[in-house]
Amino acid sequence: MSAWDTVKTRVKIAVVRRKLLSTRIPEDCEHPLEEWMALKAKETFRKSPDLREAIGARKLDEVGPFEFREYQLHRVREQMRYTEANSIFYKDRYRKAGVAPEDIKAYEDLTKIPLTTPDEMAVDPMHFLCVSMTKTERAFSTTGTSGVRKRVFYTREDLLSKIDIISSALMNVGMQKGEVLHIMFPTVGAWDPSLMMAGACMVAGYGSSSSASVDIEEQMKTIRENNSAYIIGLPSFIYRVTVLAGEKVDLRQLGIKKVICAAEPLSEAMRNTLQEAWGCPVLDVWGMTEFGLACAIECDERNGLHTDEANLLFEVIDPETGEHMPDGERGELIVTSLNAEATPIMRYSTRDLSSLYPPHCDCGTRFNHRIGKPGGRLDLMTKIGLGQKVYPLLFDEALLRFPEVVSYQVLIDRDDYKDTLTFCVEANEGDGVLEEKILDAVLSISEVEDGMKEELLQTPKVRFREPGSKDYVSKAKVIVDRRQNYD
Repeated sequence: MSAWDTVKTRVKIAVVRRKLLSTRIPEDCEHPLEEWMALKAKETFRKSPDLREAIGARKLDEVGPFEFREYQLHRVREQMRYTEANSIFYKDRYRKAGVAPEDIKAYEDLTKIPLTTPDEMAVDPMHFLCVSMTKTERAFSTTGTSGVRKRVFYTREDLLSKIDIISSALMNVGMQKGEVLHIMFPTVGAWDPSLMMAGACMVAGYGSSSSASVDIEEQMKTIRENNSAYIIGLPSFIYRVTVLAGEKVDLRQLGIKKVICAAEPLSEAMRNTLQEAWGCPVLDVWGMTEFGLACAIECDERNGLHTDEANLLFEVIDPETGEHMPDGERGELIVTSLNAEATPIMRYSTRDLSSLYPPHCDCGTRFNHRIGKPGGRLDLMTKIGLGQKVYPLLFDEALLRFPEVVSYQVLIDRDDYKDTLTFCVEANEGDGVLEEKILDAVLSISEVEDGMKEELLQTPKVRFREPGSKDYVSKAKVIVDRRQNYD
């Protein structure tokens, strides 16, 4: 890069930084993420007579639960008007449902808006696009874990908004300007989260290092050379690198302050292994490509994930009835875009099972809701035995408690009328002792135990593979159901 190109890049970054609300957050702020949301609400309040009328005030000095909920409902109404005018899909959807923006006066009214499903997004992504293609900066394709391919577009403002939330979230976990974030994402399909994170760090004033290599020496070299203090990445990828390190490296000596796991479920067994190995807290992140990856993150209390409620509205519903679930009770997580320009999504059916917690958290936040740690996905659920429901996270808790286990896959077959579970385990020192431990852990799972008692499930089997015997595949399917015609 020439000197002139370097100057131009610095000027562009300086211009972008002036647009970020996260740059207005004081360095000594106790709750940067919630402060960022308050700034977003205040900015909207200043520009919108409708929001001032809804709140019943001409000035907004403090943002509390009432003011923030009114901000969210205001943004829902505005997004409905925006999508009705610019989206082929939603214009038709609102007309058929007989719902208008004015009908959404309270949180309970959200159920009047029909859900949007992943299948509907996959049919024709252009029907969701609300801007001309010339205004889009990026487009991501994703199948997530459902296998349904969607294409989501982002304008420059959409990307800046994600940079803003990433910056405030990193501040929230304690990262200081100038510190380095080590990014551990393998390239995933048609998008690379490493590029998004590195770009966000550059604009927000953080340093970044990145490596997608499973080679231990390469990972350690990159961390050391950049003096990285934090790690973010795919939990299965970080876990794999951690376990393969074995006795070669004392990971605690690297001085990592926190490990942040994103884009996959983080089991408590995996968290415990990582914390023991790195000697630091391990935090969970929940997100979807449809909403820009980073959507919710744990605080140090680790009692639910704080949500990006300035840009997203979260609901938890009964998947059968569509009604809102009471606080703390598990159901399907529903998410609505509040500020998206290119591909706004109204009441998206995430298929994730979670719960919604009231705003107050022991960390001191006042109005920011949390979601319960997602414990499974409706589209990843399968049944064994007499209909017991099992999810990958269920087996994660059983197998990943053993530090010898690098990865695993469960094959489900049927022999006559009985189901069979075969655990293909990639492990260091796979032997009879580890096999017995794994079988004991699997048999202690109530769903497996019930299937055995009902004599509809055979005794599970364990097969070992040598570590590194197969190439690492990000977001690989954990449960492979090979049965025919099974409900």
